[in-house]
Amino acid sequence: MRAPIVLWFDFASPYAYFAMDAAERLAAAHEREIEWRPILLWAVLKAQSIPAPMDPPAKRAYFLTDMARSAAFHGIPYCAPSKFPLSSHAAARLYYAVAEEDRSPARALGRDLLSGYFAENIDISDAAALTAIAVRHGTTAEAARAALEGGIGRRRLSEAIAEAVALGVSGSPWFLVDGEAFFGADRLPQIAWRLSGALPPSRRDKEETHGPIC
Repeated sequence: MRAPIVLWFDFASPYAYFAMDAAERLAAAHEREIEWRPILLWAVLKAQSIPAPMDPPAKRAYFLTDMARSAAFHGIPYCAPSKFPLSSHAAARLYYAVAEEDRSPARALGRDLLSGYFAENIDISDAAALTAIAVRHGTTAEAARAALEGGIGRRRLSEAIAEAVALGVSGSPWFLVDGEAFFGADRLPQIAWRLSGALPPSRRDKEETHGPIC
């Protein structure tokens, strides 16, 4: 198996939800795995002094329309969350705590967190709702509550946020393909192009051939 594609995303990111299945299919077609790195996008953006995308009213109005359109384009069930945006810190902690034991149920749990929020209007910041989802995936209610409050999830999430900031992640979904960044669900065709053998641009080679690049 070749080097994995690293995917940085927020469980409260609609575009991560729209991209997830197509990204997994694309990776499998090229004999790649996708490594999930859930983050809190608001925390990553704040650390880099980048405004939250939903703050400006004009952007919010556009994105609310575009979310429904994008879901229809991708053929994915979608129900606009009544609580949006929200902080997905509890969902991410739960995911990391489960993944510490076994990635397979963690992936299934993660998919339910995304679809629960964006297709069923489940509040994934609510501990009771998260516990119910975790129980569906073989975690006891007691273990789920411990995962939400325990140190493993907190530590893994904190580490992921710090790494994302250091790497310059500035959106969700954010793909790293052999060290090259691609931002957004609409970049999947470019990722496919790159995985099919197209070489990343080399500034040195272009300068040697065409002169300095402005």
